[in-house]
Amino acid sequence: MSFPYQFSASAQAMRPSPIRELFKLIQRPGMISFAGGLPDPAIFPTREFAQCAPVLGDKGTVALQYGATEGYAPLVDLLRERMEKPLGRPIRPEEVIISSGSQQVMDMLSRVLIDPGDVIITEAPTYPGALHTFRNQGARFAVVPCDASGMIVDKLPEVIDRCRKETGKLPKLIYSIVNFSNPSGACLAAARRPLLAQIASAHGVPVLEDDPYGELRYHGEAAPTVFSSGSGGVLFASSFSKILAPGVRVAWAVGDPELIRKMAISKQGMDLCTSVVAQVLVAEYCRRGFLDAHLERIRAHYKAKADAMSEALRRRLPEGAAQWADPEGGFFFWVELAKGNARDLFQRAVDAGVAFLPGDTCYPSRDETVGEPVDGSRFARLCFTFAQPAEIDEGARRLAEALG
Repeated sequence: MSFPYQFSASAQAMRPSPIRELFKLIQRPGMISFAGGLPDPAIFPTREFAQCAPVLGDKGTVALQYGATEGYAPLVDLLRERMEKPLGRPIRPEEVIISSGSQQVMDMLSRVLIDPGDVIITEAPTYPGALHTFRNQGARFAVVPCDASGMIVDKLPEVIDRCRKETGKLPKLIYSIVNFSNPSGACLAAARRPLLAQIASAHGVPVLEDDPYGELRYHGEAAPTVFSSGSGGVLFASSFSKILAPGVRVAWAVGDPELIRKMAISKQGMDLCTSVVAQVLVAEYCRRGFLDAHLERIRAHYKAKADAMSEALRRRLPEGAAQWADPEGGFFFWVELAKGNARDLFQRAVDAGVAFLPGDTCYPSRDETVGEPVDGSRFARLCFTFAQPAEIDEGARRLAEALG
């Protein structure tokens, strides 16, 4: 018997995560999945992480107690030291907050900045999980198109002006995945990064610089962070999910103390604090020097898989059926179909035993977009990190079968 719950307006407006819903379709035995952005469990540092467990004997009374909402101080200090070079200056403790995964950074930020109907500027395409979080807070979206060098920042002022004219208000946030974007794999060009910060600062719009993949570079040289431009109003966020393991659920953000304080107050209403056990273990893992050694291993491990997917797609897919750029790092290939619709291809691909993420999930829908939406129906996101090389080749063969 169904109970007559009186759901809130925000709950009634919620939509399920498109990625999580797709997972229901791809759980059958024998399915090769390029759909989820999952790290490879074969490379998880289980032995080294287990070696850190004795720290719980020394710090058990701390680890098993409630902790500061802002984070476990020794881990905050380790991150401050680690972030000083990429962020371009020393970082103060009050500029850092530890979160339960980077998704919580977006949730905290959306709760302290966004009112229903406010506009967030995103790249097109962008991370579906970010759209999901911002959407559930009542946001609408304006998009800036991307090319092989990331967001076309020169177009940002006209998008901001259009938002002001159409809504009567400035956008509340600019969201950018600057390195090896999920889903496109593109990096924001070095010359565009200070320009992004300058335009945002001049218009009084903050930036969320989301960087979960920046340390997973397989080719080329790293570009300076947007945060390091010194223009202000930039919140830098990263995570241990891709560089250690997602199960630790530990991420962090660095930004203006006033904003960090508001986010901490918001977090107090969510989970009080991120698991102190997890934070103590991650801090010990980093203190022992395990993280840097692990990064060297996973860069080599994932580079080999990226090379395997590049070779398999070139060898298996029919000539002229699709095009893509090989990523220099991260987790993803962004494939553009020469014809047809990726949703239709997805159904045929699942029947053939291979799955990917249809590109339209990486764009706001027409009814939630201020200005012209971007059509993502011809695109497909393929994750190369989870499948093994032989599975990557077989998955490409099955995808070619689905393409016809």
